[in-house]
Amino acid sequence: MGKIKGKLWTNQYVIIISLSLVMFASFYMITAGFPIFVSTISKNPAIAGTMTTTLMAASLVTRFFASVIIQKVNMKWLLVISLVYFLGTIGLTFVNDSIGFLIFIRALQGIGFSMLTILVFTISSQIVPKSRLGEGIVFFAMSTSVGTTMGPLIAISYLAHFSFRSMMMVTLGLMTFSLVCSFFTKNPVKKEQESPQATKKEPFYKYMYDKRVLLPCILVTLNYITIAGTVNFMGAFGKEIDLGGRISQFFIAQGIAMVIVRAFSGKIFDRFGHRVLIIPGAISGTAGLVLLGFSTSMVMVWVSGALFGIAYAIIHPIIQAWALTLVPPEKKATANSMLLIFIDFGLAIGSVGLGFLAKSVGYGMTFSYSAAFMVIILLLYLMGSKKTETFKEKSS
Repeated sequence: MGKIKGKLWTNQYVIIISLSLVMFASFYMITAGFPIFVSTISKNPAIAGTMTTTLMAASLVTRFFASVIIQKVNMKWLLVISLVYFLGTIGLTFVNDSIGFLIFIRALQGIGFSMLTILVFTISSQIVPKSRLGEGIVFFAMSTSVGTTMGPLIAISYLAHFSFRSMMMVTLGLMTFSLVCSFFTKNPVKKEQESPQATKKEPFYKYMYDKRVLLPCILVTLNYITIAGTVNFMGAFGKEIDLGGRISQFFIAQGIAMVIVRAFSGKIFDRFGHRVLIIPGAISGTAGLVLLGFSTSMVMVWVSGALFGIAYAIIHPIIQAWALTLVPPEKKATANSMLLIFIDFGLAIGSVGLGFLAKSVGYGMTFSYSAAFMVIILLLYLMGSKKTETFKEKSS
C-alpha cells in the first residue's frame, strides 16, 4: 500500500542472530554433555535429573524478575555482563567435579541463561522494523532452533571421542565469540518511544505480567507440551514399533519442513497477519501427531515429521510476533519473559504428564492423544484471537 519496507538484515540484526545461534549451541552442548559426564562419575541416573530440575527451577525464578531488570538498565551492557557471568560458570566446572558443586553450577547457569534468552529475544524484537516484525522474529527463531539442534548433536559426537573438560573448553571459546559480538550491539531501548503511555512510573510488578499476552502464552504452553512428548519419547517409540534408531529421522523431516516454512511464513505474517498461519499450523500439527501415533513404517514417520515440522515452524514464532503487537514497546521484555516462562511450564508439564500417560497406553497412543492439545490451541485461538487488539489499534 505504498509503505516503504524497513531494512531487516542490518549489521545489528546479523550480530544478534550470530550471537544467539552460537550461544544456544553452546548452552545445549553443556545441557546434553552434563548427563553423559555425570554418568561416568555417578551410577545414579537420578542425579542427572536433579541437575536438570535445578537448572529449570533457577531459570524459571529468574524469568519472573528479568523483565523488570531489563526495563531499568542499558540492555547492551546487561548482555555483556550476563555473558561474562555465564563464561564464569563454565570456568567453575574446572574447579571441582563433586556432584553437589556441579548441581550448584547448574543453578548458576540457569540464572545466567534465563537472563540471556530474555535479553536476546527482546533486543531482536526491538531492532527489526515494525513492517517486518514477523519476518524478523521468524528468522531469529530459526537461528535459535538451529543452535538448539546443533548443540546436543555436537556434544554427543564430541564426547564419544574426547573428554568432558575439553568440551567445556570448546564451549568457553564459543561463548567468548558471543561475548565479542555483544560489544558490537547497540542498546535498542527507547528506539520506539512513540507512546505517551510509557509505563516508567508504574510499579515494578507491572513489568512482570501483562494480561494482554495471556492468550498467546497459553497457546505456546500447549504447543510445547506436544514438543516435550516428541523430544522425550521418540527413542522409546522407535523401539516400540521396531524401527530402532531410524526413528530419529522424524527430526530430520521436521527440521527440513521447519526451514522451508520459516523461509516465507514471516513475510506472510507481515502482509496478512497471524490468522492465515496459526490455523493451518495447528491443523498440520494435529494431523502429524495422529499419524505419528499410528506409524508403522519410515514413510509414515517422515510424513508425520514433516507435518509436525510445519506446526513447529509456525506456532511459536508467529504467536511471539503476534504477542509483541499486543503491547507497547516498553513492555516487549515483559511479553518475551512471559512467553519463555510459559514455554518452561509446557516442557515441564509435557515431560511429566505425557510420561505418565505413556505408561498406561504406550508411546504411540500418547502421541495421538497429545494431538488433542493442538485441537485445543485451534479452538482457543478461534475463540479468543478476535477479542484481542494490537497496541496500535488501542492507541488509535
